[in-house]
Amino acid sequence: MTSPRQVDRDPVLPVFGSAARGGVGNTWNRLRHAADTYAGVGGVLVLLCVYLSFTQDTFFTWDNWLTIFEANAVVLVVAVGLTFVLLNGGIDLSLGGIIALSGVVMAELIGNGLSAWLAMMAVMMLAMMCGLLNGVLVGKVGLSFLVVTLGTGQAFRGIAQVRTGGQTQSLFEVELVRRINEGEFLGIPWLIWIAIVVLGTGMVILRYTGFGRMVYACGGNREAARLAGINVTAVAVTVFVIAGTLAGLAAVMDSSRLLGASPTAATGIELTAAAAVLLGGTSFMGGRGTLLGTLLGVVFLGVLSNGITLAGISPFWYGIVSGVVLIAAVLLDRIRNGKAAP
Repeated sequence: MTSPRQVDRDPVLPVFGSAARGGVGNTWNRLRHAADTYAGVGGVLVLLCVYLSFTQDTFFTWDNWLTIFEANAVVLVVAVGLTFVLLNGGIDLSLGGIIALSGVVMAELIGNGLSAWLAMMAVMMLAMMCGLLNGVLVGKVGLSFLVVTLGTGQAFRGIAQVRTGGQTQSLFEVELVRRINEGEFLGIPWLIWIAIVVLGTGMVILRYTGFGRMVYACGGNREAARLAGINVTAVAVTVFVIAGTLAGLAAVMDSSRLLGASPTAATGIELTAAAAVLLGGTSFMGGRGTLLGTLLGVVFLGVLSNGITLAGISPFWYGIVSGVVLIAAVLLDRIRNGKAAP
């Protein structure tokens, strides 16, 4: 019977652990598999950076890289949550809707006199409940994750539009929101620090906890995981709760960055995050991938968008390019699975 540890196909996890776990030969094999996984997006990212460094004088400046990371901090937080879902063999298309609804509710609560801190905590709880709803419908009831999350995402955004009449709610006068938007620590904006903490926490969970191993096991072979004694329903529900909660945090970050909450906020962000996660080597079929790869995917898309802006190309081209990249990411995943198949 296949054990959860046998199903764990993450190519880089043991590299950051003890060498004694698998010996030098096993560590070398893991490094080789990691290189195979990241060679594609990593190589293209390096080539893109080299090209932009020669064609754009401001590309390799500290301020420009801060701009890239700050502009994509929200995407990274969403992508971390989506990585958990994809590793478990699903996908969540409701995250943009959760962000829109959470941002609007936060603005309403603050407008009604609630402190900004409490409003932020409240909307994160709301987002967690949205994720729980997705998880129960998918993991417990057994409905299709595509149909469920597409439907709930539209419903969440629709509620936000109804409550605001489609109008953006200003948060310009809220001190805490402005502090998150403008604050820095060691010269790095708070939005970037928040994304770093989320990424690091996600890495620790996937690498060092039993829950992380169960996520890989369920995504790699759900039936084998069930026979090994893992509560696959609970794992499926939990990954959606994680994704929803991080979408609530992303709503706080996005509203702070824009100093306002809009029912049209974060439109399509789940597809951008999915492209980044898949480009980073996480399998659409589940069971394989890392958050390091997700970070590489987000940085690649961020550098691509930044390069288009610096070159003076219409930003509408980014939508075309990102769509092509998403298709390419799915194709790469298919190729990887084909090579991995016996």
